[in-house]
Order: sequence, then structure tokens, then C-alpha cells
Amino acid sequence: MSDMFWEYSGGGYAGGGSRSGGSGVESSAKIDILEDRIDRLMLTCMAMWSLIQEETKLSEEDLLERIKAIDLMDGVADGKVTRQVAKCGKCDRPMSPRHARCIYCGHERLVMSAFDTLV
Repeated sequence: MSDMFWEYSGGGYAGGGSRSGGSGVESSAKIDILEDRIDRLMLTCMAMWSLIQEETKLSEEDLLERIKAIDLMDGVADGKVTRQVAKCGKCDRPMSPRHARCIYCGHERLVMSAFDTLV
């Protein structure tokens, strides 16, 4: 199932190459891949929501209220989740959410939620 979402092959993303740089054609191909991934994620979310609605008494209004509440968790109603920079539990320096370990001391980042592992 994970193959459905991640099109990773060999040393780069589908179509070869790395995540950055490249020609306009390569960039366009990467954008197409990202758009396809977003479309598949949207389809999956819609399927999950329809199953949840069938099995519970939750409504579209309930979903929209929850989306607003989660959106405001970072303090800004901007339609997205902004990951906050946390401090390392060992050396107290800033720790990027993109890294699994502190770049200063190597301490492993504390995972508070399943969503903390997504980048």
C-alpha cells in the first residue's frame, strides 16, 4: 500500500534525479509527480471520511469544525499546519522538525504524535 503513495526508486524520486535542482523539464516532471501524489492522498482522505460517516454520526459540519480547530493549533488560521521549531531535550538548541536527530549533539527527536514523523 505504501507504494501507492511513495514513488521512490533507486537514488531519487520517480523519474530519477534528486529533490533539488535540475532543468525545467525535470522540475515539471517532479511537479507532475507531486500533483499525482496529492490527488491520491485526496482520494484516500475522501474514502476514509466516507467510511467514518457511514460508521458514526459525524457530519460535514463536524469535520469542518475540527479542521478549523487543528488549523488554529499553530496560532494562525491559514489553512495549513505549520511545524514549530522545538528545542533539543539534551542540549536545548533549536531542532528542525525535518531532522530525526539534533544536528548539534545527536540526541534523538522526541516523537509526540504519529504526525511528527511526517515531513
